[in-house]
Amino acid sequence: MSRLSIDQLKARIGITVGIIVVAVLCVSGLGVAPKMSAAASGGTGKDLLIGVSLQHSLLTLVLCLLIVTLTTLLFRHLDRLKQVQLMVEGQKTELAIKAAQIDAANDSILQVDEEGRLLHFNQALCRLTGYACDELASMRLQEIEPPECACRFEEIVARLRESEEATFESVYLTRTGAAVPVEVHSRLLEREGRTQVLAIARDITERRRNEQRERNRLKALERIATDASLEVLLGCVVGYVEQEIPGSLCSVLLVDESGTRLRHGAAPSLPEAYNQAVCGLRIGKGKGSCGTAAFLRQRVVVEDLATHPYWNGFQPARDAGLAACWSEPVFASNGILLGTLAVYHREPRTPGSDDLRLMEAAAHLAGIAIGRVRADDGRRVLEEQLRHSQKIEAVGQLAAGVAHDFNNLLTPIIVYADMLLQHCDAGSPQARMVDAMSQAAQKASDLTQKLLSFGRKQALHVEHLDLNEVIVSFRDILCATARDNVCIDLRLSPGAAKVQADRGQLEQVLLNLLLNAQDAIEGTGSICIETGHLILDEEFHRQHPVAQPGHYILLAFSDDGCGMAEETLKHMYEPFFTTKETGRGTGLGLATVYGIVKRHEGCIDVKSRPGEGTRFSIYLPASSSSVDPIMVPPPRIAIPPTAGKGKTILLVEDNAMIREVAEELLTSFGYAVLAAETPSRALELAGEERRVDLLATDVVMPEMTGPELYEKLLETYPGLPVLYISGYSAGLLPLNESQRQDAIFLAKPFTMEQFMARIGEMLGSDLLLAAQAPLDHQAMARLIGKSSPRGKDRRITPPQHKGRCL
Repeated sequence: MSRLSIDQLKARIGITVGIIVVAVLCVSGLGVAPKMSAAASGGTGKDLLIGVSLQHSLLTLVLCLLIVTLTTLLFRHLDRLKQVQLMVEGQKTELAIKAAQIDAANDSILQVDEEGRLLHFNQALCRLTGYACDELASMRLQEIEPPECACRFEEIVARLRESEEATFESVYLTRTGAAVPVEVHSRLLEREGRTQVLAIARDITERRRNEQRERNRLKALERIATDASLEVLLGCVVGYVEQEIPGSLCSVLLVDESGTRLRHGAAPSLPEAYNQAVCGLRIGKGKGSCGTAAFLRQRVVVEDLATHPYWNGFQPARDAGLAACWSEPVFASNGILLGTLAVYHREPRTPGSDDLRLMEAAAHLAGIAIGRVRADDGRRVLEEQLRHSQKIEAVGQLAAGVAHDFNNLLTPIIVYADMLLQHCDAGSPQARMVDAMSQAAQKASDLTQKLLSFGRKQALHVEHLDLNEVIVSFRDILCATARDNVCIDLRLSPGAAKVQADRGQLEQVLLNLLLNAQDAIEGTGSICIETGHLILDEEFHRQHPVAQPGHYILLAFSDDGCGMAEETLKHMYEPFFTTKETGRGTGLGLATVYGIVKRHEGCIDVKSRPGEGTRFSIYLPASSSSVDPIMVPPPRIAIPPTAGKGKTILLVEDNAMIREVAEELLTSFGYAVLAAETPSRALELAGEERRVDLLATDVVMPEMTGPELYEKLLETYPGLPVLYISGYSAGLLPLNESQRQDAIFLAKPFTMEQFMARIGEMLGSDLLLAAQAPLDHQAMARLIGKSSPRGKDRRITPPQHKGRCL
């Protein structure tokens, strides 16, 4: 039987009341009408009957009104009942919604009594534990907790009696026995005089996992901050991944120096045979997950190796039992590709979002580790270069000091030999002996020039040169110096290679590198000389701080000789270091090259491996001058014997031998010479003499320097020309820039022609200007060649310029 609604009930009641009223009226009318008829026909009691009828009608009307009133009151109560019913239904709906919300909540909500019986709970508890509702309804809370947590129930209830609320961590057991960590928030409830506990339990498995992952990540970062080796650091990153993705096997591959292949970095869990198989993997699309990820510079996920084309025919993966591979490229902070990180599985598997985030984080950690280790390696290299440079600088200062004193000894030998030759008959035994003495002194002078160049104390005669022209013009000497079975190949850049340099010292570099390369070649071989234009970038500057970014001219010297070992490379620029047997080689060849390059504000780089040859790359700053370079060396001009009568020269030199030979030389040409051993004596002589035409003075002397003496003499002789004589560079003279530009400098040791040419240039006599005679490179080649065995430590690698070619 269906239930009637209140509106239906009201309708039926209304109909029933209407029928009753009509029935009452009808009955009342039927009962009065016969009586009235009888009274009318009988004629008696008429008035009495009328009164009774009226009374009966009145009662009927009152009865009907009463029925209607009661019906109205009933309807009102029914309306109120309807409102209450609607309110109850609304509350039921609201309660149902709340119940559904509670059941849909991720957190488990449960209500237990003081003994732990589960009174009420939502569906989240069923999902968490795996039990059905009927099963949980008959269980105690202690039954779904491990013993160490269940024993704390009474303690927690006692704590709730004190504080009413409590939050703590616990563990719930699933139907399978797995432990699920939860965070529980509880409070006490009083119902029907009984104490109950309302608890909200939240699954914190993911939070625990994230916390553990963060601890592992921080541990890896702490390890990266130490000075551990790259292999250890990468092993830490690999272990981090394998710990976070159970059942995974992780590896890291590194990009090699060529940038075309991947090399083994770390993979402790993978079979050694597989690591060897992937070491050297070429970077390219279709070259496995790692080779493709490195080529595309993006993540590559292969869920099933057996069906993917990237892994077709790669048997080592099958032998290792690998079925899936996810690869993530590893980048440095500046975007340079460093390698790849791969995660393998032994069954086909698709990565989840958490797995992908973990791979990305691990690749970032690997990038930090690789960058830190390489930065440390670079710093150690720079520190070693600095120590090496400081050592060479110290030895250079010592060598330059010795060379300066040696120049003082050579100067009178050379000048006296020149003077003796003028008084000897050509071809006589005396002339041959004097000439031999002069040649020996010249060779000794060449050796001191090497020492001075190494110590940066030799004067530079900087010119605007075309490096290509210098090499071409010097080629004959190089060919004459090289053995017949050594071929010299010139690969010069098109157009001029303009530099600001000393021609003689550039030729010295060419000669020294030629001899060095020739000694490295056993039997037949070739030497290649290259030039070119380069733009050196910031990366090259970080590796070679001496070279500022900009336009440079490359001078490369390559040979196919025996190459150099790592230990030899560390010491090759050290003075007197040589790999040749005792008695052969001075050990100054490469040291001299190093010093010359540094003086020209350039840098030198070498690539060599045993058995693969050697390549020296010299980078010289390109000249920005618009002046056309000097294409040929200045000719050597003979000095005619001319008298200097009528001219007075003030000669100041603290070295007695040089002072005496210069005085004799000047006197022989007719000059009046005022020779002084000290600046104070020079001032005395100048005060006694009315005329002084030229001051020729040493630079470094007791009492005062040559420039200081010159300043004092200018007070008496305004415009007095000065010739500075020293074994040190003109750049070291204590003069300001304008004075240095006006000064004329003569380096020791000097020949008779060089000395008299300077004097003639300054006094405007008949002596012609002659530049300092260039080095006799053939004689030097013979000198060095006599002590240059075929070395054992040279070789070339393919050119690797840190910059883009123009």
